[in-house]
Amino acid sequence: MKEPHYRYFIRSRWQGRTETPPTIGAKFVKTLDALSAIDSIFANWEVTDLPKMSSIHLDAARPRIAAMIESNVVRDDYDEPCPDDGYHAIASAGRFKDPRSLTFKVDAGGEFNGGTLLEFAEHDVAIDLAIVTYPLFKAALLAINAIWLAPWACAQSFRSGAVSVPIDFGGVQATRLDSVPQVPSEPTFPDTIFHIPWIAYLSAPLAAGLELTPEILTERTPDGGLLMTATTAT
Repeated sequence: MKEPHYRYFIRSRWQGRTETPPTIGAKFVKTLDALSAIDSIFANWEVTDLPKMSSIHLDAARPRIAAMIESNVVRDDYDEPCPDDGYHAIASAGRFKDPRSLTFKVDAGGEFNGGTLLEFAEHDVAIDLAIVTYPLFKAALLAINAIWLAPWACAQSFRSGAVSVPIDFGGVQATRLDSVPQVPSEPTFPDTIFHIPWIAYLSAPLAAGLELTPEILTERTPDGGLLMTATTAT
């Protein structure tokens, strides 16, 4: 049985921002290009076509990205399109089960909630800690938010609640996900519903008048927002 590990994300959320598939697609491709300029792990993106349950390389997806986003519309319980609830955009980079793989997801265009999620490695795969660096995560967070302009964003980690267990499935080697107890928890990383952030961003309106303790590193972003950092170490 593998040991529990920590999972790493960069995420943001917003509300009430309606956008069309062409607009979402253009911003989605721009984000993938911006991430690719940061580090080699953000390369060779495969864009997912949800109805077809398949993916194509970013270069092939570029000229048809608006149509792909439109086909990735949110659907109701009767499998009917619900554009008022928005659209999905998903791209992945890296090999399956690779500790250096990642997935970028966007929910956008609906009348209600939207957001982005950059997920490093898969839920049952321990990330290659060599890529968990402050410069990389900071650059990725800022690149994503410069395009999607979310009111808040953060880089965070939390302890995985499952481990991958090797099993024999009819003569075929497979794995099973088993839950692991969260108690006792890591004393230096307390369990919390807030998923304590490593790096956090607040837009200018949200940051107005905010007073922080001096041990939290802060800097202003080009849009007037506030970037807060718990530590520049891994």
